[in-house]
Amino acid sequence: MSIVITGNPGVGKHTITKKISEILNFPIIDINIIGKDSGLFEKNENTNDVDTEKLGNILKEKVLDKTIVVGHLAPYVLEKNQVKKIIILRRNPYDLELVYKERKYSEIKIKDNTGSE
Repeated sequence: MSIVITGNPGVGKHTITKKISEILNFPIIDINIIGKDSGLFEKNENTNDVDTEKLGNILKEKVLDKTIVVGHLAPYVLEKNQVKKIIILRRNPYDLELVYKERKYSEIKIKDNTGSE
């Protein structure tokens, strides 16, 4: 069973994950890195599509007791029995808009991400 940290892009998932990992001395499993390293992300017009079923199968082998799993895809790729605690981070959409502009997100991607926050 693991601790899962999720939320929209830009809310601080990786920052918080690193701090918790330092305190608990748990290893970090980054869903995005595993997906990219496994070749499961497909770049489309304004998005990266991912095969969540394949990613979920890969994570079954990697998510063990006393790990911290980070990523906005967590709800789509993890099963209930893999999760002990889940932390969902939120952030003011107006603050996120600035973050997304710094990241050079397209206007539609900014609107989609802030709208889901």
